[in-house]
Amino acid sequence: MHRQSIKRPQRNIRAANLALWICTALLPVAAAAQQMKIVGYFTEDGAASGTYLVKDVASSGAASMLATLNYAFGRVSNGRCEIDDTDAALRHTYKASESVDGIADLSSNGLRGTFLQLQKLKLQHPNLKVVISLGGWGGSSGFSQAAEPAQVETFVRSCVQTFILGRFAPGIDAPGIFDGIDIDWEYPVAGGPTAGRPEDKQRFTAMVAEFRRQLDAVRPGLLLTAALPARPEDYRHFELSKLSPYLDQISIMAYDLHWSTEPLTNFHSAMFHLPGDPSQPPLDRRYGDQAVQAFLAAGIPPGKLLLGIPFYGKAWQGVGPANHGLYQAGKPGNEDSGTYRLLKALPPSADRQFDAQAASCSVLYRSNFWTYDCPQAMRVKRKYIRQQNLGGAMFWELSQDTPDLELLRSLAGQEKQKSPDPKTEAPDTKTNQP
Repeated sequence: MHRQSIKRPQRNIRAANLALWICTALLPVAAAAQQMKIVGYFTEDGAASGTYLVKDVASSGAASMLATLNYAFGRVSNGRCEIDDTDAALRHTYKASESVDGIADLSSNGLRGTFLQLQKLKLQHPNLKVVISLGGWGGSSGFSQAAEPAQVETFVRSCVQTFILGRFAPGIDAPGIFDGIDIDWEYPVAGGPTAGRPEDKQRFTAMVAEFRRQLDAVRPGLLLTAALPARPEDYRHFELSKLSPYLDQISIMAYDLHWSTEPLTNFHSAMFHLPGDPSQPPLDRRYGDQAVQAFLAAGIPPGKLLLGIPFYGKAWQGVGPANHGLYQAGKPGNEDSGTYRLLKALPPSADRQFDAQAASCSVLYRSNFWTYDCPQAMRVKRKYIRQQNLGGAMFWELSQDTPDLELLRSLAGQEKQKSPDPKTEAPDTKTNQP
């Protein structure tokens, strides 16, 4: 069909072409923004204590910035998946003022607790995925038994039935609350608080494959993710090259790389290695970029990798003022004081530093030293994620941010615009930059 030619003023044509050029130029930026997923952990402990509720995820605005909410944690015990705190998850009755939708829970035998609040959260944010995370640092002791060849199929089935099919307890069936499973086994072989076994390396892969098989049998599209360590001595116990086909996302836990049990203070979540770092092998290889490049070299597509970021710090005490407290002798400090919201509240006299090369921060106050990630570090790491074409970021955890979500907004690129400060603006973050 021939179209009739319509004459328009030339200036309108030029304006239209300019508008088309601008839109085309902005497409890569918009695509990058859409592709960067942010995954945040929500802890059952915070809900149980009342210090951070599911309602806070909604009312703070966090839910609109998250692609996935990881609920921590489900328990692995006696070769089965279990709800860790059934009172908090299923039975607690929330008042109207505590509820996501402002409606009080009914005092009945039906679903209540945080799981009902998650259900309400998803109704308000239908694009938000909610995933049950299994294990954690203090809850991984049951994995080695559960992953035994004779046990693994039954174990995975119990996880799928409990959390995906929603068979939470007798008389409480609520499928659809969880959109997938996150495996946080810390760690196969080497162990974390609990020793592992040499065969765990291959059994982790087989367990992940079984999770993929059973999840796909329920419904294709259910998420299967894992949080893996960033320290070389730990991730060498995973068959990285074999995991990618089964997992939708792999979060690299690029934090806790240095602990306050070490005699010298150090960044616990540095993105790059600093020339002045006095760490000796293997501690000298504990930085985020090292882990990302190792995972990429193993053949994992960058789009499946998430950079893990802490919303908390590591603490030393008895630290002197030299070098603002960095690389100085100290003893383990009060770790509970290291959440970002508490560090933000320290008085103006605190010695705050941002190291653009490490892409991390520190603060020294009354001989107490904390290493943590501040908003400037979030901006550097967001830029790194885009330069490396990674899938996005994961962080631990929501309650440790300030009430106005300073860290999450910085990570998501939604902070309030202000004039750039040449003293704190981050440099270009190319791979292997010192």
